[in-house]
Amino acid sequence: MPVKQKLRQLTNVLIAICAGLMVAPLAAQVAPPETQRISFQIATGPVSSSYLRVGETIAGIISNPPGLGRCRVAGVCGPEGLIATSRSSGGSVANAIAVNSGRVKSAIVQGDIAAAAIGGTGPFKEIGPLQQLRAIARLHDETLHLVVASRSRIRKLSDLRGKRVAIDAPTSATNHTVRSLLGAAKISSSRVRLSFESGEQAAEALRAGRIDAFFVIGIAPVKTVDGLARRGQARVIGIDARAVSQLAQRNALFSRHVLPGDTYRASRAVTTLNVGTVWVVQKSMPDSVVRGVLRSLWNPANKGDLRRLGKAANTIVPARAAENLPLPLHGGAERFYAEAGR
Repeated sequence: MPVKQKLRQLTNVLIAICAGLMVAPLAAQVAPPETQRISFQIATGPVSSSYLRVGETIAGIISNPPGLGRCRVAGVCGPEGLIATSRSSGGSVANAIAVNSGRVKSAIVQGDIAAAAIGGTGPFKEIGPLQQLRAIARLHDETLHLVVASRSRIRKLSDLRGKRVAIDAPTSATNHTVRSLLGAAKISSSRVRLSFESGEQAAEALRAGRIDAFFVIGIAPVKTVDGLARRGQARVIGIDARAVSQLAQRNALFSRHVLPGDTYRASRAVTTLNVGTVWVVQKSMPDSVVRGVLRSLWNPANKGDLRRLGKAANTIVPARAAENLPLPLHGGAERFYAEAGR
């Protein structure tokens, strides 16, 4: 091959290489940026709890992964790239500690537990106030049940004196609530023979005659209570109205509730106590993420998803989402509710 032809081919190769080097940076500049992934966990409660169902539903509403068709409508999903997941947990006390320490991004916490956490009282007395907790929304209410054997002579709260009563584990939300209730009713816990079985364990113990009564908190009908009532082994009794009123004065997430007579077999309508739950996050969470999450949660387009929760959805109301919260509002939530006129 002639020398001139070889030089021409070499020149063409060098020109092509240089052109590629010049084009590559331009191509990198015009390529669409990859969506940032935002991991967002919601700690809930035991597998059988209403908290887990609520957390799963909320996670489905606010998630905004790449390519999800419903998220093309502005405000229906959370911030772009948000991947929300719910996880089971040991309950409200564990949830508050996990969020405060940053182990999880958010959690559902029982209202009186949230108040105890920020105040460093009750289950948090030894570790002190959890100052990193912030509220972003009030969620669903649950009902306190006082369950006794069907033939029991226990008719009212004061009849528990001297009886064997299960109030769940020492570090549980139910344990804390029941101790507050006994105090409001001026019943010394030393006058009651307390035991610390969970709701399922307590139901078995009541059937076997090892205890006289137990407390459980949940959305009625609670499965363990319903099973006992259907077999004619237990009934639900009322809580003294004065004690309920005193608790409601201390914490606005407590309220008087009438449990309808048809809720459980062979049980009459009884007055008892409702307690609201709160969705909490850590103080350091970016305002933009919180605002985006709340815009999605309370978007009218997502009402149908919340309604599928059944009775749990009846008390998840946007109008009261920022009312009477036991924790300071997160800055992003405060701005969202101000803009929404709430």
